[in-house]
Formats: sequence, structure tokens, C-alpha cells
Amino acid sequence: MSLALVLDEAGHPRQALREIDAAAPALSGLPAARLQMQRALILDRLGRFKEAMAGYTEALAAFRRGDDRLWQARALTNRGVLHAYRGSLRQAEADLRAAEQGYAALGQELALAQVRHNLGFVLARSGDIPGALRWYDLADEYFARTTRPAIALMDRGELLLRARLLPEARAAAEAALDAARASRMDLFEAQARLMLAEVALADDDRTTALEQARAAHRAFSRQDRPAWAALARYVGLRAAAPGGAAHLRQARSVARALSASHWPVPALDARLYAARFALDRALSTGRYTEVAAVAEELSAIRAASRNGPAQLRARAWHAEALRRDATGDPAGARRALNVGMALLDRYQAALGATELRVLAGGYALDLASTGLRLAVRGGRARAILRWSERCRAAALRLPPTRPPDEAELAADLAELRQTVDAATQSGAAPAATLLRRQRAIEERIRARSWRASGTDSGTTNGVPLDRLAAGLADQTLVELLDVDGTLHAVVVNGGRFHTRALGDLTAVTDELRALRFTLRRILLAHGADSSRAAAKAATEYAVHRLDAMIFGKLRPWLGGGGLVLVPVGALHAMPWALLPTCAGRAVSVAPSASAWLTAYSRRRTAQAAPGRYPVLVAGPGLAHAAAEVRRLAEALAPAEALLGGDATAEAVLKALDGAPLAHLAAHGEFRTDNPMFSHVRLADGPLTVYDLERLARAPSTVVLSACDVGLSAVHPGEELMGLTAALLHLGTATVLASVLPALDSAAQELMVDVHRRLAAGDPPARALAGAQAEFGGGVDARAATAAAFVCFGAG
Repeated sequence: MSLALVLDEAGHPRQALREIDAAAPALSGLPAARLQMQRALILDRLGRFKEAMAGYTEALAAFRRGDDRLWQARALTNRGVLHAYRGSLRQAEADLRAAEQGYAALGQELALAQVRHNLGFVLARSGDIPGALRWYDLADEYFARTTRPAIALMDRGELLLRARLLPEARAAAEAALDAARASRMDLFEAQARLMLAEVALADDDRTTALEQARAAHRAFSRQDRPAWAALARYVGLRAAAPGGAAHLRQARSVARALSASHWPVPALDARLYAARFALDRALSTGRYTEVAAVAEELSAIRAASRNGPAQLRARAWHAEALRRDATGDPAGARRALNVGMALLDRYQAALGATELRVLAGGYALDLASTGLRLAVRGGRARAILRWSERCRAAALRLPPTRPPDEAELAADLAELRQTVDAATQSGAAPAATLLRRQRAIEERIRARSWRASGTDSGTTNGVPLDRLAAGLADQTLVELLDVDGTLHAVVVNGGRFHTRALGDLTAVTDELRALRFTLRRILLAHGADSSRAAAKAATEYAVHRLDAMIFGKLRPWLGGGGLVLVPVGALHAMPWALLPTCAGRAVSVAPSASAWLTAYSRRRTAQAAPGRYPVLVAGPGLAHAAAEVRRLAEALAPAEALLGGDATAEAVLKALDGAPLAHLAAHGEFRTDNPMFSHVRLADGPLTVYDLERLARAPSTVVLSACDVGLSAVHPGEELMGLTAALLHLGTATVLASVLPALDSAAQELMVDVHRRLAAGDPPARALAGAQAEFGGGVDARAATAAAFVCFGAG
């Protein structure tokens, strides 16, 4: 029996069965039942699921009769995992919970860790990522003392893939492959290769995906595991460049093979892939008679996937929307898209961590793109804006959640600050060690945050357009959107809605990239006088060109009041005040029109808590920070000022909670590698997005007098991550922050003038615009510093 398991895990299941059969005549009673369970496990891995299920169940009955509690728990574990693979998740959880109780009573620590990991696997199959991570982390408390099994690494990799944490999923798959190779477990090596292929495909690394899928297929075929071989073939098919009729035949063939394997979710996925490929091919070749043939298959897939993963069901509705549109039913197509989007809304809402919510927005990209195409084709500005809002920055519409284990998170953040501070103070050699420690703490903080649970319902269906038009009053909304690489705009002014195609989006983003490069040269004073002069000339050219590309066709609709701008993609990093159309105007920038309306409503209804005063903070190492805060403290008295060693993270967080106004003058950094660790530097280290998410009530208005902290990482669906996005999500109505480096002395002048105007009653956007106008219209370092500040949220 032991030899059979070794042979099976070494990739020789047929030989394993022969050993089992050879042992059978010598055994009876409980030993025979144990052999039967071992045989069922081998059949399970061969894909003979019906025989395996019967074997587990018969063996379990014998263990119960013989009161063999250890083998009862083992049989329940194996049967529970098989139930999970076959999509029977309730039965899977019931078996595994019973096994967990059995192992706990028997003091079986390793088996207890394994079954807890398997409970996480069941939740992962149901789409409950936070719940799955909690079980995986609980199991890892034991595995950390020994060696994490290859299968555990693969399961975690699959979960990270579902969460779209692709670098982490790839690392888990590669670690699983290394672990399987090291233990010479060919069975798991093949599965790890398949996992790596799936991650590579999601990351658009088709070369690796195809190579690993083919290697996995060869191994599975050699091991006589047809279900797994079909799955590897399916991944390889998706990684290969799609062809014509031959590709469609292969897609249908692999769908039939997976259907025969009795793995429902992969089978439905493959059927949907084949149906979608057939539909796309029929539409691209003009064979509309073939579209009707696909309709029946799509209907059957939707019915069969009713209890499947949200992503699969949403893709099925997307395919149905394309079919309806192709057969002349655009209204039906829109209804299908909305059903698919609602499924993904609920999936996104169930995630608690900001990072996971933002990344989950990528699942809606295909549906959103189709919806925008339909709306643009219809040409109605209201419909275009409604659909643009439906699929833009959905994570910011969800209520913020509290991270689990808040005391532990606070301790991790404190340790991170100590480590970063020590690395900053130390020399080069110790700093390298401290940097590795910093990365390890950051990964621990991220993993802890992922376990937060979200809400039970999805987001709202977008912005109420009449309320939006009324809220704008004399302001003009310009919402920019990307439709298949073309920049479009929707303009709302005086209650009227307009739309216009503006041109190639790539040309606009290229121009912005050039502008930011030359501005950084000016602000950081790189190069000789001649090169700085060239940078100024290039900046002036880029400014006027960008102004014409974005606003040139929209001028008749812009009016004379303030502007509310909703950028797209890289345009979130635009220093808008430099553009002639924006110069002198009150300009506010928002992730979406609905986000602006929410922030505007907050500002109108905001009431300062009794006894709360403005909070002014000066961080270390910034030449003018202390002087800036002292000047503001005099002008805004009574105010709470935190300077020098008093400006610690915990002290600042306590002061910020519920403050009417907060001003932070400090070094700032936008972390492109992980925007959740973007920060301002305080006396004891960085104050990150994770710190801000611990606030019970965010300040109403926040001014960040720091370099670059107005930047956000932009993910599919215009989902944003960074300090500014975090504050708006937490309830701050307005954030003033820079999207570029800043000249300290100029920033101090600007900030003092902004606060003078705020105290006189100007709204934030108007106060910022007035203060920026005092710096003139040139592109020297002082004027560029002023223009780099942007008013986010309610103006």
C-alpha cells in the first residue's frame, strides 16, 4: 500500500494500481477498507471520479463500523476534496469540517493543517477569496515550521490568480514546481507546470504559457490522466495564436473532453471559449446564419453555470450580449451586459481589501468596452456618460472596510516605520539588509489586508444624471473615455449633454509623457542652462499641443465657470493648471462623475465636530516644512500643530480623525511598485495608505504639501490606488496634492496663499486657482511647482 502511493505520486498510477490489486487478497476487515480508500485516491488522480467517489464512501462506512476515527478523517478529507473538484461545495465543506474535528480530537497537527488548507480550497472554488486566505494562512502557521507542500503552493497560486495578483501567483507556481521537482513527485510537477501556464497566460506571457501547457500535457498523457491532459490542452489552445476552422474544431474537442471528465467548471469554461470563438468567427466573416447556431449553446452554458464562479457567468452574459447585438437587438445586448456587470459588482463588493477590489475591476473590462462601443455607436451623450460611469472606478463606490486583526496590522505598520527609518539613517551596507526586512514586512501587511471581507451587495448603477447637472450649476463637467484607443469626451454644461471624439489616445498620452519629462528636468534643475532652456521650450510646445488635443473641439461647450475633469488612463497624472484652457479657472479632478457628486454632497453637508481645529503637520528633512506650518498656525489659529518629534504617525492619525482641515508638509513618495505603500514621511517613518485606512472619520479637506503624492496607479476600469484615491474613498471631500516634484520655497508660498483664500471663504478649487495665478503663466521652476498641484474631489 505504501509503495502504491509512492508510485502514484512519482507519476506511475498504473503501476500503483497493480500494487494495490496485489495487496488486496491478503487483506480483510479494516485493512481492506484502508486499501480500498488508497485505491480510490489513485482512481481520483486518474480522473475516474465516479469510481473514486464510490470507493471513498464504501471505505468510510467500514471505518465508521470499525470505529477507526483516523481513517474516517482521511476518507472524509479525500472525499471532500473530490466534491470540491466536482463543484459540490456544500458537501465538500461538510466532509472537511467533520475531518477537521476528527483530526483535532486525535491531535494530528499535520493532517489538521492539511484539512484546513482544503477548507480554504473549497472557499476559493466558491469565489470567497478573503475566506480562503484566512484558512490558507491558518494552515501555513503549521507549514511554516516544516515545509509547505507543493499542492498547497499550487492552491494558493490558483487563488492569487483569481484575485489577479499575478506576480504573487507566478511566484507561488514556480515555488510549487521547485518543490515537486525536489521531492521527485512527477504527479505534482505536472500540475505545477499547468498552474504556471495558467498564470503566464493571464499575464500575457504566451510563450511560457504554451511551453508549460505542452509539457504538462505530455506528463499527464504519460501518467494516463485524461482529465488533467484535457485541461492542459485547453490552456495550450488559449495560449496559441487562434486560427480558423481548425482552431474551432480543437476548441470544441477539448470542451467535449472536459465535459466527459465530470469537472463542471473547466468544462463550462471550455464550452464558453468554443462558443465565443465560433461567434467571433461568424461575425468577422459575415456568416450571420451561424450566429443562430451559437445562441442555443450560449443559453445552455448560462443555465449550467448558474451556480458557477461570477467571472464565468459574466463572460457568458458578455457572449450573449454580442450575439444579441449581432442579430439586431442592441437593447437586449445592453440588458445582458448589465446582468454581467451586476455579477461582477457583487464579486468585487465581497472583497474587503482595496488592492483586491481595484484589481477585480479588470474582470469587467471586456463587458465595459462592449457597453461603451454600443453607447458611442448610438451617439447619445447621456447614454455614453451613463455607461462610462457604470464601469468606472467602481471600487471607490463601495463602502470602506476595516482590516481584520487591526492590532496586529498596527504593530506591523509600526515595525515598518521603524525599519524604514533605520534604513534611512544607516549606511549602505546595513541598509541593504534593512531593505529586505522592509519588503518582508510590506508583504505581511498586504497579506493581512487581503483577509478583510467586504459587503453582500454590489455597487450602484452609476450617477443620477439630473442630480449631476443640478449639482454642477455653472461648472462644466468634461469626462474623458477610451473607446478602442480613441479618446472621447462627454461634456455637461447648463443641463445639456454633448459628446465628441477627440482623436488618438496614444498621441495624447505620449505628449503628456514628454511634458512630465521636461517638467521634471525644470523642477529638479538637471543639466546646463542651455538644456534647461530647451526643456522650457519643449514644455511650452507640449502644453499648447495637449490643450488643443483635449479641449480644442470642446470649447463651444465649456462655458466660463469652473471645470470638473474626469480623466482616463495616464491623464490622471496631468498638471491641468498648465493648460491654457484651465489657467485661472477653478478646476477639480475626480475619478468619476459619481465620485465628484459624492464628494460635492459631503462638502455641502460637512459640519466640523465641536472643539476640532485645523491640523497642521511638518515632517522631517524638508527645509521649509516647519516654517510653513508655523506661518499657517498663526494664520489659522486656533489650530493643532505637530512639528519635529511630535509629528509621529500615531499622533498624526489621532489628530486627523474627524478634523475639518488637515495640512501635511512633508517629503512624499508615490510607490509605483505598490501604490498602497505610497506615503508622506513623518518623524518616525512613512504614513502609508494602509495607515490612513485605519481612520474612523477622514478629514473633510486635506492639503498634501509633498512631491508626487497626487499620483495614482490606474488599473483597468479606471480603478485607482494611491494616497489621494484612499482619502476620497474614506470620506474626504477635497484633496489638494501635487502630481510632480515641488520646489520647497515655491510650495510654501503657494500653500500660505491657498489657506489665506480658504479662510476668506473660497472653495478649494477656486483658492488653488487664485494662488496659482499669482505665479504667472511661465514654465520656470516656481510656476511649474504651483501648476503641479491639483484639486481632487469636490472643488
